[in-house]
Amino acid sequence: MRCLPENKSSYKDLFISLLFLSNQTNNNQVNSASINNDSTNANPANPASANNNQVNAIPVNDEPANLNLANSAPANNNQANAVPANNGLMNENSLNNIPTKVNSKNVEIKVLSHNLFMLPTNLPGWGNWGHDERAKRISQSDYVKNQDVIVFEEAFDTNARNILLDNLQKEYPYQTDVVGRTKNNWDASLGNFRSYSLVNGGVVILSKWPIEEKIQYIFNDSGCGADWFANKGFVYVKINKEGKKFHVIGTHVQSQDQNCSNLGVPNRANQFNDIRNFIYSKNIPKDETVLIVGDLNVIKKSNEYFDMISRLNVSEPKYVGVPFTWDAKTNEIAAYYYENQEPVYLDYIFVSKLHAQPPVWQNLAYDPVSKQTWTTSGYTSDEFSDHYPVYGFVYADSSTPTKSGHKRKYDQVSFQSAANGKFIQADPNRKNGWLRADTAIETDFTKFNLLQEGNLNPSCIKSGLVRIESSHSLNYFWNWWLGGGSGNYGYYPKFNDASNQLEIINLSTECLEDGNKIVFKDYDTYSKDHYYLTVWDKGNWNEHLYLWKDSISQREIFYLRLNSTPAKNWNTDLIYR
Repeated sequence: MRCLPENKSSYKDLFISLLFLSNQTNNNQVNSASINNDSTNANPANPASANNNQVNAIPVNDEPANLNLANSAPANNNQANAVPANNGLMNENSLNNIPTKVNSKNVEIKVLSHNLFMLPTNLPGWGNWGHDERAKRISQSDYVKNQDVIVFEEAFDTNARNILLDNLQKEYPYQTDVVGRTKNNWDASLGNFRSYSLVNGGVVILSKWPIEEKIQYIFNDSGCGADWFANKGFVYVKINKEGKKFHVIGTHVQSQDQNCSNLGVPNRANQFNDIRNFIYSKNIPKDETVLIVGDLNVIKKSNEYFDMISRLNVSEPKYVGVPFTWDAKTNEIAAYYYENQEPVYLDYIFVSKLHAQPPVWQNLAYDPVSKQTWTTSGYTSDEFSDHYPVYGFVYADSSTPTKSGHKRKYDQVSFQSAANGKFIQADPNRKNGWLRADTAIETDFTKFNLLQEGNLNPSCIKSGLVRIESSHSLNYFWNWWLGGGSGNYGYYPKFNDASNQLEIINLSTECLEDGNKIVFKDYDTYSKDHYYLTVWDKGNWNEHLYLWKDSISQREIFYLRLNSTPAKNWNTDLIYR
């Protein structure tokens, strides 16, 4: 999860209340949008009750929580500019090590890092974003296969973490405990372990190969804001792959927080110092590779980024894949709280300069989606997390993803009216404005995502119930209005609430294909009957989309237009052997 300085931490408020008996409360309201109830326009006068059957209710107790714990990202690069001096570090020359190229045995390592957004559910106000279901989906997904090492961050929730690790046990039998939970189960526990911390540090490492040494290190700088309540630090493991030793540090450092000095920049710098000093203290042989992996909460190419590169003494990788690892423009979970925030790149897999250097080192950011949706408290999604995973590797191979997972067959489709030849579009000026078939050209606002819950074949949507989401504004779904005044039975994209009786009916073939004739049908909860959606043909509401007709004519028929734009492909950017 991404935390921004303008959002107050409900997590912090909660525990300040518990620990210091204050009366602070978080009164933030998230996305409380409503439709414009303009009574000056004439409208169809069929009275009915509102459609209150929510498909996407907020998956928290009473209000969405803007949780800062262990989460990331300034709102823009300028927030990362003020960086403290690079001091407090051990002398790197004390190692007397000169980095060497990896030996010719060609034993390489493939590493995956993913922030899972599995916040604790045993504390009030945190919410449950389908942790258990997502854990099952992640463990069954292709994107976690064929790795040597996996580092998970934000694996705070015990039950979800156990499901995930148990399901991955066969392929990754060597696993650490989560950092910050206990001093037991480690070869050493270093740093500032605080037994009174309310939450563990969320980082766990899985390996296909034997782990010969495992150490947890709790940061000496305990962080600020909500992060202070967690035992954040890093996990160190020494892995033996076919006789070659690899050293992996998995971490998740201080998040952005308005309650921190300079939004946590000094704290992150101190935590990076801890990592670097630990590496120096280990006296790792110069011909062995050392990797620093995780959500580092620093925006790529910002001033803080270059300070981090210097402070950790790592090489910049070759970046490929999607341009961001946290993106509210493409990721529904990220967009839920931060729909207007700019995307950022926060997650990295670095190679230490002081140790063995591969001939090339690539970081690939990938955006997979689940083939099957998950649902919790009425909220439905196919996202694995609010962050995208990152792969670190030397050379790409046949298992390396080469194109975006977020461009699916029924993403960004358009509907062209058979009656007037125009496309249905969302209001360009208001995310929850009326839907109208009134533009002759396709734009960003004429594009919608189709999703059929429970459909295990996302490349073949058939006639049946469907959710229709605005591609331009994620989490805004087709629903119809009925609340008095104007616009009764008119359709608009409603935040987090799709009509749960909306059907798409294919008049042409079985699976929806480009150019198919389709109609839409929905259920009127007042008259308790089904009606077809129509393009209104008179008065001030001309070309608006309405739930109205009980039979099919040209005004109820639409042509489906699939988006022919190919998925982002980075195959030519990858380096193969």
